[in-house]
Amino acid sequence: MNDTFAFNEIHDLHVLIEDWFTGCSPVAALDTLLARFSEDFSMVGIRGVRLDKSTLAGFFAVAHGSRPGLRITIDAMTYLPLGTGACAVRYREDQRDAQGTGNRRESLAILVGGTDGMLRWQALHETVVGG
Repeated sequence: MNDTFAFNEIHDLHVLIEDWFTGCSPVAALDTLLARFSEDFSMVGIRGVRLDKSTLAGFFAVAHGSRPGLRITIDAMTYLPLGTGACAVRYREDQRDAQGTGNRRESLAILVGGTDGMLRWQALHETVVGG
């Protein structure tokens, strides 16, 4: 595992999420999106609520096409190796709707390598920040 591999995963997942929320991806893409997360995935979102994979799946299922015009940009990525087969990535995420309204988040993701050679999201913590 290296920083390029991890950074590509961060970027690729957010493209999938943007396409899901805008409705650019078909409903059948939900399985592809959810496959990026480990079975014991958990996150603390910007509202301070912990979600497991099942809750996240339910959230995504009802949110398809709910944010037309959404744009997600990722920058300021920092790679933090955690040992064999795992890393953390700190990154900044901007979400803006078609009117330019949105928020900026600082996030920390823990990624774990799977036996299939893919990275899976193990944990995510998001915090809204200014500027």
